[in-house]
Parts: sequence; structure tokens; C-alpha cells
Amino acid sequence: RWQKIFMIPLWSKMAVFWNKMFLTIIVLLIVLFLDAVREVRKYSSVHVNEKAANVNSSAFDHIQMKLFRSQRNLYLSGFSLFLWLVLRRTVTLLTQLAKEMASHAALETQVNDATEAAKKYMAENERLQE
Repeated sequence: RWQKIFMIPLWSKMAVFWNKMFLTIIVLLIVLFLDAVREVRKYSSVHVNEKAANVNSSAFDHIQMKLFRSQRNLYLSGFSLFLWLVLRRTVTLLTQLAKEMASHAALETQVNDATEAAKKYMAENERLQE
């Protein structure tokens, strides 16, 4: 039943669109991840913290807040990138499995038909030999 549903021509047209969307989302997540890495490196440098501590304590707190936010963005973008790639791989494997199961079922029916034909011919051959 599911094969009939997924063999509708509309799905193949949508697949091209969703593949482009997938690549767009991956590029966006990579850009966000690299931006978060840059921000973390910028705010975690020792010299920035020392200058801020000498100037004003609220400036030090402000830099620590920006460091926290950049680390949070790094973890979120990295984890979402990882999960998106895992999801894509899972969908790819499920698609391959479905195709293999369909081909296995077709081969199994072919084998059964060939076996029945062979039994029929063997029975006919035995009858002719008698």
C-alpha cells in the first residue's frame, strides 16, 4: 500500500525541491556553526578578559554574557547540524531498505514461479517416461 502511495509522480517532483532545501539548510547550519566558533574564540581570549576586568566590572560581566551566548549558539548549531545529518542518513538508509525489500519480494515471486514451473515440467517428464 505504501509503495502505491509513494510512487505518485508528485513525490518525485517534490523530492528534487526537498533535496535543494536540505542542502540549503545544511549550508545555513554550517555558516551558523562557523559563526558561533568565531564568536567563542573572540570572547574567550585572555587579553579581552584582562582589559575588561581592569576597566570596569560591568564590562567584564558583559563580556562573560556574550561568551555564554556564543557558547550556547555553538552548542545549539553544532547539535542541530549533527542531528540533521543523522536524520538525513536515517532517511537514506530507510529508502535503500525499502527498495531492497521490494526487489527481494519481486525476486522471491520469480523464484516461486520458476520452482512451480520446474515441478510441473518434472511431473510432466515423469508422466511421459511412464
